[in-house]
Amino acid sequence: MQKHNVYSEPGDVNDRLSELGLKATTLREAVQRGFASWASCTVNHPTNYPGISFWADTIAAMRELLHSDGWIRRDDGNLPLTVDAKGRVSIVVSTGDEYTGLPDLTPSTQSSKGPRTVSVVEVNAQQIPLFDFKKHPEIVKQGEERLTWILLFHRDRASNEVRCELSCPVKMNEDGQIDAWAERIILPSVPFGGDDVEVRNDAPKTPEIDVKIKRKKRG
Repeated sequence: MQKHNVYSEPGDVNDRLSELGLKATTLREAVQRGFASWASCTVNHPTNYPGISFWADTIAAMRELLHSDGWIRRDDGNLPLTVDAKGRVSIVVSTGDEYTGLPDLTPSTQSSKGPRTVSVVEVNAQQIPLFDFKKHPEIVKQGEERLTWILLFHRDRASNEVRCELSCPVKMNEDGQIDAWAERIILPSVPFGGDDVEVRNDAPKTPEIDVKIKRKKRG
């Protein structure tokens, strides 16, 4: 049974993703490719590269897999988006905390986000008031502007799996992390073999890609 705004049963997940023009297998494969890139890194790579690799290759794989369905790539102020053909749904990718992919707990993004992410979350929140959403979940399907979803992933060493979900953010905390969601669609996890990929003890982190540029003063 669906719990409020969380879709976790396979039938519910597939139906909701279909309404967004997506498939669970596609998103899971994108995360799987990202993880494979992360796992291929060694101790000789720069320390921040594995996390960047996971994030970047998940985005690249998702764009490649969705291209034939009319989805396009778009970079909005250094925020890499994947947008559907109608321009109504966009997806970004981010690392989530340990609650990612667990339907009974509420995740947050692992790192703080920059001004472009803040902007898209504010647009979502304006379209989906949380109070109204609880009474009328169909409001998510009727927004006039584009909704931005986040493909969250989290590598759990204890369970040897990467958990992931596609969720619609509506609020950020004072530390700049997203911690409230209008909808959460729990995706099948990606299992991994444990010791055969344990080349580091770090957790993948999404890089902060919102860049601030200041014009140089001329003397």
